[in-house]
Amino acid sequence: MLRHFSLKTRLNLIIAAILIGIVALGSFLVIHRVRQSVAEETVSAMEMARRTVEATYLQGPLSESMVQPWIAMLASLNQLRHVRLHVTRDRVLAPEPPAPEYGNPEIPRWFIKLIQPPPLRIEQLIPIREGGRLRVTLVADPRDEFLEAWHETRVFLGLFALLVLGFFIAVTIVLGRAFRPVDAILQGLQALEQGNYHCRLPSFSDPDFNRIAAAFNHYVDVLEQTRSDNRNLTRQLLKVEEEERRLLARELHDELGQVLSAIKVMARSIQKGSDREPVVHAAKNITANVDHLFDIIRLMIQKLRPLMLDDLGLSAAIDTLVSGWREKQADTRIHLNCDQIVDRFPRDSQIHVYRIVQESLTNAFKHAHAKEIRVNLTRQTSDVPRRRWLRIKVIDDGRGTKIDSSQGCGLRGMRERVESLGGRFEIRTEPGQGFTMCVWLPFEEEEEENANAHSRHARG
Repeated sequence: MLRHFSLKTRLNLIIAAILIGIVALGSFLVIHRVRQSVAEETVSAMEMARRTVEATYLQGPLSESMVQPWIAMLASLNQLRHVRLHVTRDRVLAPEPPAPEYGNPEIPRWFIKLIQPPPLRIEQLIPIREGGRLRVTLVADPRDEFLEAWHETRVFLGLFALLVLGFFIAVTIVLGRAFRPVDAILQGLQALEQGNYHCRLPSFSDPDFNRIAAAFNHYVDVLEQTRSDNRNLTRQLLKVEEEERRLLARELHDELGQVLSAIKVMARSIQKGSDREPVVHAAKNITANVDHLFDIIRLMIQKLRPLMLDDLGLSAAIDTLVSGWREKQADTRIHLNCDQIVDRFPRDSQIHVYRIVQESLTNAFKHAHAKEIRVNLTRQTSDVPRRRWLRIKVIDDGRGTKIDSSQGCGLRGMRERVESLGGRFEIRTEPGQGFTMCVWLPFEEEEEENANAHSRHARG
């Protein structure tokens, strides 16, 4: 159960439990000692009263004339603490002593029950010369001792509780100060988990925590450098991959397209210049196959590199991409909101924007079975830090998924692509509640180039 709490809380709870045990043990020992003291005081008072009565008894039988003075003398024993005296004879001279009532409004009943000694009662028979006997009854009555014991115990336990409470507060303060570095380290680890590699731990006064902070900062430095190297490598690999795709698409378009066009022209020439039916039929088959190859090549070129991206810009290429999906998936409504400002995005990175939108739509149709998809590309400005971003947001009303199981190869590839460009990648999804993907890519680079270009034109 305690493992669900932090280490500082567990230590505080353990110390509190130990202190409560110490208070309970101390209270038990104090109550036990008070009980013994009350019993000793009561027994001592009863013993003194018993000896006083016995001293009179040892003088011999009393005469009838001495009975009343003797009883009056014994009555002074009622002034003793913790003792009550009662005398009876053949005719009752005093009422039978009742059981002592220990109740006191100043003393809690539970305290009286804890320290109350066993009942103590002593009887002595005093003979009378003229005949008969006197019965002297001594009854223990430690009520006065209870009151004193209660006041002393309350003061002692109150001071003891204050001492323990002060100790606990002091320990809590000391632990709180001692664990401040732990809180800072946990915050640093959480920031690192969230991808904040700029987080650094401060120096601590404790040498052990200071060594941990130094090791943590060194680890973050190495991790940040490794992450930067990986991003640069990923960016370079993507650049090489897209360049190869572009060259391959251009070769397919230029070289293979020209060859197929020539074959088609020759087939049509053969078809027009021959009267033989088998030759004409073969020429028609060649023309049909060439047209089929043209369709295949166009699809391959579109997958490899959208030539419209280089010719007409990013917004036109995305519009063509969405239009193609609308034709293939007529049952699904696709809403596109693409700001023309996206054409000013860094040209070398525009293909990444295109790939992100392309992969998002592919996932939506392949996995989500959505009926409505919204694609938004806009420019936004953040206050902290002050920066302009291209925001790509794709929302579908599909079946959604669990966030842990949503990291497929396509999403991981998009995340790596976005992070290599210095952007942010977020997804929000729940089973049955659709899928939302948000990407933020930095927009400053092309803006600065345009500003420099405008300044050069102004100077020219």
